[in-house]
Amino acid sequence: MEDDENGLTNKQGSEEDAELEQKLINEEYKTWKKNSVFLYDSVLSTALEWPTLTAQWLPDVVRDPNKNYSTHRLLIGTNTSSGVQNYLQIAHVQLPNPATPDAADYDEEREEIGGYGGGAGKKAPGTEVKFSIVQKIDHNGEINKARYQPKNPNMIATMCTDGRVMIWDRTKHPSLPTGTVNPDMELIGHTKEGFGLNWNPHVAGHLATGSEDTTVRLWDITKFSMSNKALHAARTYTHHNAIVNDVQYHPLHDKLIGTVSDDLTLQILDTRNASTTTSAVQAKNGHSDAINAVAFNLASEFVVATGSADKSIGIWDLRNLNMKLHAMEGHQDSVTSLAWHPFEETILGSASNDRRICFWDLSKVGEEQSPEDSEDGPPELLFIHGGHTNHISDFSWNLNDPWVLCSAAEDNLIQVWKVANAVVGKDLEDVPIDELEQ
Repeated sequence: MEDDENGLTNKQGSEEDAELEQKLINEEYKTWKKNSVFLYDSVLSTALEWPTLTAQWLPDVVRDPNKNYSTHRLLIGTNTSSGVQNYLQIAHVQLPNPATPDAADYDEEREEIGGYGGGAGKKAPGTEVKFSIVQKIDHNGEINKARYQPKNPNMIATMCTDGRVMIWDRTKHPSLPTGTVNPDMELIGHTKEGFGLNWNPHVAGHLATGSEDTTVRLWDITKFSMSNKALHAARTYTHHNAIVNDVQYHPLHDKLIGTVSDDLTLQILDTRNASTTTSAVQAKNGHSDAINAVAFNLASEFVVATGSADKSIGIWDLRNLNMKLHAMEGHQDSVTSLAWHPFEETILGSASNDRRICFWDLSKVGEEQSPEDSEDGPPELLFIHGGHTNHISDFSWNLNDPWVLCSAAEDNLIQVWKVANAVVGKDLEDVPIDELEQ
């Protein structure tokens, strides 16, 4: 009887803790919403029918000189339940064009032009950010990750929950679902699901995947035969001894691939090497928990970042992986994904299970801070996006509109947002990232 009472007390305690946590989350969200007018030029929150685990801006944009907005495309999936059909989806997002400062909008009291956050001026015609699904393709099970091929953005790869990787030529599928799952190719080999997926940006048709089966597999879809949709891996690596969480081709060197794992290592594959059981080089002691994400800097060839379940981000120099260049701490939970800003080489974005996306500016590392400023985080912590109330699944930088991002969370919300220039505007004293390498 005493055990039953203890069990009941523990259950009531956990329920009270959950209620308290939810109340805190709601209060934090209200505070964020109240302050968002000062922090953003625009924010769109769209409630999807089902949450998406994946989000990526497609690289194109349509601009009409007669309209005050541009149309961008977004690649998302679904994560349904109870046997409900899943879909690979393309969305159109209309973003307002950047406002041109107008002297007539000058506010003498605030000594600034336009509204809070540097958005459109008082006399500029208002344009809302609009979101609409324009293509739905039947998919087998939830989509762990979807990514377009840089050499041909109509070709999309999806990671499935059964270990398969599916390839879709978007142009060969109608806008509305047919009720039949019909991928253009299936990549067969992984025995468990995964989230690591990256196309080779240098060679058309080549991609890498990482899975819970502890392997990394390389694929060449140019070897596809019309007589058989199934394609097997060109090469299988077994250099990790635990779940592989992320893979990425080096953006500047076509033979190098970064991989990270629950085995606490960052490893670099060199595809010129014959061995598939060992990597070319590895970093062993950088994190105290699983490494979830890897991101090579787009401009500085030796800089790579890792994000870990130990809540930290590691910055590494490929020429010496024996020790980190720097560790960035600011998240309150596991770091789940990383992406460098496409145009600002010192800016890194990170997402975490703490419901936050952080911007880090590596040019600020080591700057002096007042005690008051240090309470808000290290000097390199540039911005925190707090618009989600649940774990963040994925985020993506827009390639056509600097500082515009989309982020998706487990609460069914997808957000498109642009941080105000007043918040992220460049300082004249910004230090090139190469200085950090010394």
